Amino acid sequence: MLSKVIPWRLLWLTYLARCSPDSSCEQVLAPHEWQVLYATIHHQLYPHTVPPTLAQIVDWIARLGGFLGRKSDGSPGVKVLWRGLSRLHDLVEGWLVCHSLNS
Repeated sequence: MLSKVIPWRLLWLTYLARCSPDSSCEQVLAPHEWQVLYATIHHQLYPHTVPPTLAQIVDWIARLGGFLGRKSDGSPGVKVLWRGLSRLHDLVEGWLVCHSLNS
C-alpha cells in the first residue's frame, strides 16, 4: 500500500506546483518540513513571515535530489523529486529526534 502512496504524493506535488506555483507550500508540507528544507538548502532559518511558494519548494526538493537547475535543464523529473523527498524525510526525522531530546 505504501508503494502506491509515495508515487501519488510525487504526482500531486508536481501537478500542484505546475497548476498553481504561487500557492503556499503548506498545502503539501507541514511547517516544520519546509523550514527544515529551507535551512538545509540555504544554511539559515527562513527570514520571512509568509511560507514559500510551491514552485520554490519543488525547486529546493529537486536540489536535494541532485537537480542542478541550470537554464537549459527544464523542469525536475520524478526521479530527482523522489530522491529529494526521500532525503527531506530523513532530514525531518533527524530534526524531530533532536527536538525531542532537547525537550
